[in-house]
Amino acid sequence: MSTREPEETQQDLPSGIPLGIAAELADEGFDSATEIGRGAYGVVYRCQETSLGRSVAVKILHSELDESSRARFLREEHAMARLSGHPHVVDVLHAGVTFAGRPYLAMPFHAYGSLQAVLNKSGPIEWPEVLRIGVRLAGALATAHQHGILHRDVKPANILLTSYGEPQLTDFGIARMAGAFETTQGLGAGTPAFTAPEILGGDTPSVSSDVYGLAATLYCLLTGQAAFTRKAGEKVVAQFLRITSEPVPDLRPYGVPDDFCRVIEDAMAIEPEQRPQSAAQFGELLRAVQKSHRLGSDEMAILGQSPTRSGELDEPPIQKSPAMGVGRPGATQLAPPTAPTKFRPPTTPRTLVQRDRLLHAIDGERHRLIVIHAPAGFGKTTLASQWCHMLREQGEQWTWLSIDADDNNAVWFLAHLIEAVRKAKPIVAAGLEQTLEEHGSEAQRYVLTALINEIHESGEHITVVLDDWHRVTSKATIGAVEYLLDNGCHHLTLIVTSRSRSGLPLGRMRVRGELIEVDARDLRFDVQEAEQFLAESGDAPLTPADAAALCATTDGWVAALQLASLSLRGKDNPAELISHLSGRHRAIAEYLAENVLNTLDPPTLDFMLSISVTERVCDSLAESLSGTLHGQARLEEIEDNDLFLYALDEERQWFRYHHLFAEFLQRRLERDHPGRATELHRIAANWFAAHSMLREAVDHAVAAGAADLAADLVESSGIDLLELSHLSTIVGLTSKLSPQLVATRPRLLLNLAWAQVLLRRPDQQLDDTFSAIASGLEAASLSDSERDSVSRETALLQGIRELFKDRPDGIRDSIKDCLMRPQSLRPFVAAAAANVASAEAYYDFDFDSAQKWHERARRYFDHTEGPFTVVYGNCIAGLAAHEQLDIAAAELHFRTALNTALTSTGGANSHAARLASAVLGDLLYEQGAIDEAERLLDDSYALGPEGGTVDFMLASYGTGSRVKALRKNLEAASARLQDGTRIAQALSLPRLAARIENERVRAGLHQGYLHVPTYPDSDTENYAIALRTAELGINSALRTNIRCGDPAEIEDACRHAKNLVNRLADARRPRALLQAQLLHATCLHAAGHSEESAAVLAPAARLCANLGLTQLLRDDGPSDSATSA
Repeated sequence: MSTREPEETQQDLPSGIPLGIAAELADEGFDSATEIGRGAYGVVYRCQETSLGRSVAVKILHSELDESSRARFLREEHAMARLSGHPHVVDVLHAGVTFAGRPYLAMPFHAYGSLQAVLNKSGPIEWPEVLRIGVRLAGALATAHQHGILHRDVKPANILLTSYGEPQLTDFGIARMAGAFETTQGLGAGTPAFTAPEILGGDTPSVSSDVYGLAATLYCLLTGQAAFTRKAGEKVVAQFLRITSEPVPDLRPYGVPDDFCRVIEDAMAIEPEQRPQSAAQFGELLRAVQKSHRLGSDEMAILGQSPTRSGELDEPPIQKSPAMGVGRPGATQLAPPTAPTKFRPPTTPRTLVQRDRLLHAIDGERHRLIVIHAPAGFGKTTLASQWCHMLREQGEQWTWLSIDADDNNAVWFLAHLIEAVRKAKPIVAAGLEQTLEEHGSEAQRYVLTALINEIHESGEHITVVLDDWHRVTSKATIGAVEYLLDNGCHHLTLIVTSRSRSGLPLGRMRVRGELIEVDARDLRFDVQEAEQFLAESGDAPLTPADAAALCATTDGWVAALQLASLSLRGKDNPAELISHLSGRHRAIAEYLAENVLNTLDPPTLDFMLSISVTERVCDSLAESLSGTLHGQARLEEIEDNDLFLYALDEERQWFRYHHLFAEFLQRRLERDHPGRATELHRIAANWFAAHSMLREAVDHAVAAGAADLAADLVESSGIDLLELSHLSTIVGLTSKLSPQLVATRPRLLLNLAWAQVLLRRPDQQLDDTFSAIASGLEAASLSDSERDSVSRETALLQGIRELFKDRPDGIRDSIKDCLMRPQSLRPFVAAAAANVASAEAYYDFDFDSAQKWHERARRYFDHTEGPFTVVYGNCIAGLAAHEQLDIAAAELHFRTALNTALTSTGGANSHAARLASAVLGDLLYEQGAIDEAERLLDDSYALGPEGGTVDFMLASYGTGSRVKALRKNLEAASARLQDGTRIAQALSLPRLAARIENERVRAGLHQGYLHVPTYPDSDTENYAIALRTAELGINSALRTNIRCGDPAEIEDACRHAKNLVNRLADARRPRALLQAQLLHATCLHAAGHSEESAAVLAPAARLCANLGLTQLLRDDGPSDSATSA
């Protein structure tokens, strides 16, 4: 749109100010008035509000206007005032009438002007940003409609930008409120290009016409002009006819995704009933587009009051559209499994004192962090549980996570946190557990950011309780919670209970006003609460004076009160006992616990001591530990007698002691029964192992001093964890064992080495592990066949390590022993060896052999438990087929790999699925299937430095950046290139670095000439990789040098390109030859040799067309090559 709207911006315009106006404004407290806009009904001035020292925009009515126009102005005042406070509607700061009788409105000054001004200055806006604007403005319109207000003139000129870049709807000058005065002109001051067809035909404005106006505005933002802008010399009637009869011009040539186009087309339908039936519904459709393109989804702020139901505004209730996209598979639970009671507040059969005074203190305005900290036994968990109960009654979402020692493993803590959040919000964070499992600490920042974003996008508040936070000492786990607090939004509140104040960013949160602290002083029972507690316990009848004395002696410590109520049972003179109690907490706990235990019969005491060694206990475990029957009945009896045992679930299946009491029982067990705890830990280890609770089994084996048992458990589970890609679990469980013991276990070390290689752990770690394997083989008492098996598997793994470093030379020697006797190896290892042989052939350009090795590997796939080797094998075979230009076979292999991964544990978010996504996305991009390719490459990008061999990284970072550049998402493209460069440098991967440089050249980011690399000698180490790297460098240099305009350089590029074609002509590398031919044609075209270029291009273009490689032709051939095909 080239015509400037009269009030399209609030940017300064030089203009004189009538002296009378200046005086009127000054009298109202507005100085330094400068005219910045003029419309049909008034003038807008930029002023300085003297009382607050801020710039404002003041809109004042023309003096010559009639009463009808004054009424319209007042309607704008009322409309905007009713909507003030909405984040995407311009606020009314003040309204009044000057001493000369002129009405005015004071609004914030928008220095960045309107969206029309942005279009005039910078042209069209990128479609992801237009989506964001659309969602926000849909919320503004929906709120206006709920108040019974129609805007009737939505257009870019009426959308101003705040200092934070947020859009705000303004100019309600022709807005109509239900029941308000209306003009008889119908259209009023609406702008035809943004006005719905039915309004031009004389119908009354409606919600649907506002939706049309917003959609027309988004169209204009995407293209830079209105869909039906008036053409030069066109009559107004002709323009009206086009609007009311022609379909919306196609947005797809502007690079707008198909689903976004359909939403705009539907909202601009000629017939109102074919459009979204409300602004809110239109906003939800836009949010669905955001989600389908993995852009996140913006908030659509709508005030929570019922829509007005009168006149034109009466419309059916808004029905939310179902969530779009593919349903998310259930996330795989991290190994080792976790008891469900970890995610529930503890329950108790006794009536607890309601802490109303504390609940009221922390209720009200939401804070990001609520910390309940005090020494043990002050009722921290009880208060948090009561707070959750109150949230439940208020309809709020909350979840619970009980912290234990394993949460010092930051990966396991994040997995537990994700599982807890999903119990309250099942659709949030699906798949993030698998990402953690496969990538460990490398994925922590990604997972935290994804979790924060998904909670925010849900638009609903959630409270997460972290109970017993003092058990965490790990800096990594503490850092994860700090990241949540520093980067989370107002939709997330953390309630943390702890015995200390450490491990939390209290200072920062306090400065931000986002912290509530509840400490021991707050938690102490007052006399009234103590009396209520003791009376309800019914353990010992106390006079008010005795209750007050006990409260004072125990300093209101609820644990001591509970212990006292038990020890006072049957006492004739409770006052005397109370008077002898110490005020020191440790002494009180020990003194009262002694008295409690001494009242128990020996069988009960023995049972209670036996079950104290485990953090949680159930009936079967209790029977194993105690050597008795009727475990469930005995557990329930202990709980019913208030002996500090609490059910952790409503079904009373799992129980846990109060931790103070458990620690005391454990000390008593060691004192009275030396050595018995060791045996109990061994029994617990065997029980947990039999029930597939590996973490607990290993913990108790270690506690029992049964180091060999612990090592056996870790070692025997290693191959299963490996085949399922549970690499971080292997590392975590191994760390629980003593290094000296691990060093004597070659097979256990070998499992650890597999995890470290596939997780790309630092070279020093791997060198140490391989050295330990070699030493362990010499020292271990293994049979010759076992020693031989470990040696061959170690050699294979060292070859895989070199393969991951893009150094395939010599790997044949690493695997030859495995390939000669595969039947003596584990199926996983035999399959992996065949896959490595296939990869070695692929790198050596022997693509037929690569396919044969894949066929040999397939015989082992059916005997493996997980998808790991199957996916890798099909990906390598697909890469070979791709190089042979057998596109159908390549796609079949890649899709087989992806489908295999999707049907296994982890689904689309698994390591295996993301590997397959990388190579399939690369192939689909060459075929022009950009949408699917982008989705797959986005998935593979989450792999980070653990993204398999270099070929997978070339797709994730190289092709991935090219897709983002094609989508005009330059920020994302740049991030891909930066990450690829960082990884190439960190891992010393020259081929990846060369591919990233090639993408920079293609994107026009490299300036000046590039030296043309020489070809490596055939005896160069890792020749095949060096050759591929050199070819990438040559491609980059030639593409750069032909852009510089120097004829000599361009001719030199032609010679180099022809030489490359000649070298590849007999190399049996069809895809490389095709790319070289397209490069040659491009160089010839740049040199002005059009006929020769066309002759070189023609067969290559026909081959691309026959194979469906349309995007390869566009990218690698001359600029007009796609049309030549």
